[in-house]
Amino acid sequence: MSDFETQEGDDGFIAVVGMAGRFPGAADIDEFWANLSAGMDSVTRDTPQIFPGGAPDGGDLTYVPSRGRLDGAEWFDADYFGYSAREAFLIDPQHRVFLECAAAALEDAGADPDRFPGAIGVYGGCTETRYADALRAQRARLTEVTEDDIALGTAPDFLVSRTAERLGLRGPAVAVQSACATALVAVHTAGRALLAGDCDMALAGGVAVHVPPKTITWTGPDGTLAPDGVCRAFDAKGEGTVAGNGVGVVVLRRLSDALADGDHIRAVVRGSAVTNDGSGRIGFTAPTVAGQAAAVREAQLTAGTDARTITYVETHGTATPLGDPIEVTALTQAFRADTDERGFCSIGSVKTNIGHADAAAGAAGFIKTVLALGHRRIPPSLHFTEPNPAIDFETGPFRVATELTDWEPGDALVRRAGVSSFAVGGVNAHLVLEEAPRRTPAESERRARLLVHSARTPAALRARMARFDERLAGASAPAHADAAWTLQTGRREHEYRAFTVAGDGPAREPVRSAEPPRVRPVVFAFPGRIGPAEAWRLHTGEPAFRAAFDAVLDSADDRIVPTVRAVARGLAWPDDPVVRDTYVLAFEYALAALWQRWGIRPGAVLGTGTGSLTAAVVAGVLTVADAVRLIADPDRARGGEDGLRTPVTDLDPRPHRIPVVLGDGTWNDTGTPIPAERWADELRAATGPDAALDTVLADPERILLQVGAGSGLVTLARQQPRHTDGHLLLAALAGLDDGGDALAVLYDALGRLWLSGARVSWTGVHDGERRAKVALPTYPFERLPYLVRHPAQEAQTATGGAPASGAAADAPMADEPTAVSGDPARESGPDSGDRPADDTPLGVVLRLFGEALGLPDIEPDESFFELGGDSLIAMKLFAQLKEIYPVEIKMRSLFDAATAADLAALIEQRLADPHLDTEEESA
Repeated sequence: MSDFETQEGDDGFIAVVGMAGRFPGAADIDEFWANLSAGMDSVTRDTPQIFPGGAPDGGDLTYVPSRGRLDGAEWFDADYFGYSAREAFLIDPQHRVFLECAAAALEDAGADPDRFPGAIGVYGGCTETRYADALRAQRARLTEVTEDDIALGTAPDFLVSRTAERLGLRGPAVAVQSACATALVAVHTAGRALLAGDCDMALAGGVAVHVPPKTITWTGPDGTLAPDGVCRAFDAKGEGTVAGNGVGVVVLRRLSDALADGDHIRAVVRGSAVTNDGSGRIGFTAPTVAGQAAAVREAQLTAGTDARTITYVETHGTATPLGDPIEVTALTQAFRADTDERGFCSIGSVKTNIGHADAAAGAAGFIKTVLALGHRRIPPSLHFTEPNPAIDFETGPFRVATELTDWEPGDALVRRAGVSSFAVGGVNAHLVLEEAPRRTPAESERRARLLVHSARTPAALRARMARFDERLAGASAPAHADAAWTLQTGRREHEYRAFTVAGDGPAREPVRSAEPPRVRPVVFAFPGRIGPAEAWRLHTGEPAFRAAFDAVLDSADDRIVPTVRAVARGLAWPDDPVVRDTYVLAFEYALAALWQRWGIRPGAVLGTGTGSLTAAVVAGVLTVADAVRLIADPDRARGGEDGLRTPVTDLDPRPHRIPVVLGDGTWNDTGTPIPAERWADELRAATGPDAALDTVLADPERILLQVGAGSGLVTLARQQPRHTDGHLLLAALAGLDDGGDALAVLYDALGRLWLSGARVSWTGVHDGERRAKVALPTYPFERLPYLVRHPAQEAQTATGGAPASGAAADAPMADEPTAVSGDPARESGPDSGDRPADDTPLGVVLRLFGEALGLPDIEPDESFFELGGDSLIAMKLFAQLKEIYPVEIKMRSLFDAATAADLAALIEQRLADPHLDTEEESA
């Protein structure tokens, strides 16, 4: 059963179920699409350089150094991935960027590796950088850094294996290195692995990030770089490409599996192919028509599509005078095998927007095309004014997309696209994509939704919730039930947690966890009371509740069943004790079944009145039919010393499967049966539950969940001598008002159990409905800069008049560095406008700032980072501060208070209160 309209022959197709990327001018794929659709050129161009006699005609040539830069690539959330600062410094920034991107792609796919039932593989590659050279050059200033450390942190071999290790992926981790075609070859390889059964989900992509930006050296007019820094693909003025940076990762599944599981399918890969030009070319770096055409045609045949149905191709499009004509000729040759039609297929190149992203180039083109399919619009390819005269656009099937247009598939009825990526050395990769199958909306019958959030820190949790609220308030917000399902099943569960219950009424305030989550035993307490009529909606909307309630009535006398139902609906009051107790048993037993369907299993049971009978049924001592028979037994009605002993003994109670707390306070573990006579006394006794509650409270880890009406047992538990603030006591239906939603109040209790660490069965929570994953905002990483600069880069920076920043500190690198931070809004801190004496905290901080940064005069309100400081310099600073003052704070706090005045304020605050709460610090 699927909420998607399936299509013929989907067994051999691959679904794109998640994506993440960072490209020049775009921190994520939403910004990337906004830039593409706006026709934005995101390349950074520096001061032009004049090369006398460098032009082909012997004249002067003007070269504009240009690059598509990735902002903040050295910033990384080391804590999220469990890295110390020392470890983070030793990892190439592009590896770190890829790791974050992979985690974001999994979240976009709604996939939690911890709970995904199959194997997840990762396929990808990267470019070469000089970060290893920088580490080697600074090794004397780094503590105990070996050549193995440098290789493990920077070599391309370890890009994907590190990703698999940190994300807990158990499928293949395959490094792919195919130069400019790396990312698209990775997608092809991952798709083939999925179809072969090597894994059940796969990440694929590539990254090319140089930090600091790589210096581009002009290689002359015969090179591949555009002298004016503009990539004019297919244009008569095209003279080459522009170097770029970027990272892109996609998440893939077999289409049949994605349809079955209700994944958010962004597009479908119908077919792919990879070829090589072989030896039939004029040189190793020269492309060939035959090799490229073979890749395109093979992908089309694998996809089972007529070329006429492909109405857009994202080309390699480097704007080189030789490369563009060869590419269009190869495409034409492949398309002409199926059609002679002209000008029906648009082409474009993302390199005109962001430059050539090297190993990530294929990911950029792939993601652009998937986004275009999803938005049903073709973005413009930039800087095209006049066709390259060597390209025959007049008689060929292609036209360059020069403006944002609606994507009309024409007679094909379905939107299809090709994506190409070609590499120096002769690697040719081509994929055929198709728009995602139409999803049939499935509305939820439930009025309430439980929205759960978690993060590694309180600040990240707040940011995550704010992003989610903004998404749901937007014009294209997903169905709230699907959003809830995605949050519940498609996000890793972290330590800091919060939940909200959304429904028909006003929005409720979020409830946040007060302590780390952990698995705790839950004791079901059955009060034996008549439930509210509002709870009858559970019978309508919750299959587990309905089945258990009806099972009790199926065992009851047919003559009382209508009256019991009337009582449950609030239409009658039970004057007959048999009717009353039958209803209470049905109601509490159904609630217990619902909680268990939601994954909350009782660690023990107790009850009062008829609730004792429910506890016996839930513990497996009595069957439902046995309990109903006891309720109707005349001996029970007569009472007396032996009123229940005979009928209970005749029923031959079974050994309890769950620990039972009897009314006298005895805790009965499984393994030792409780005698029938003892059960008879328990079911007959009218003693209060105080002793039983006191026994439960003996272990502060136990959670007491009142399964039934009211809050009487929870109220009594709070009055017991053993009760502490650490106990979690929940009366699930206590907040149910007249006309209220029973499901909403139960969700509140379920949310609190989840906060405490309970393992919820979210499939059970959505029992009877099929929900689908939706795209939601991904994790808000809390990044810090980690960068070791090469000495030559330091010298260049210093020569340019700026302070040397990013140099390795003289002090040894600690495994767990600490920092001093402060609250910039503190009124009690030092006055930043006054120069302090040298022995004050502000004077000490100013002096250490100056020594660390090499600056003679620093103002109290100047930012450490704006002055040129970074994490490595900060480590030395903090080590010196720790020698002077007995204060210790996590490094990330420095970014909330980066001025000398703020640091001094916090030093004074910490000296006055060394035990300042760490969560307050994070806030």
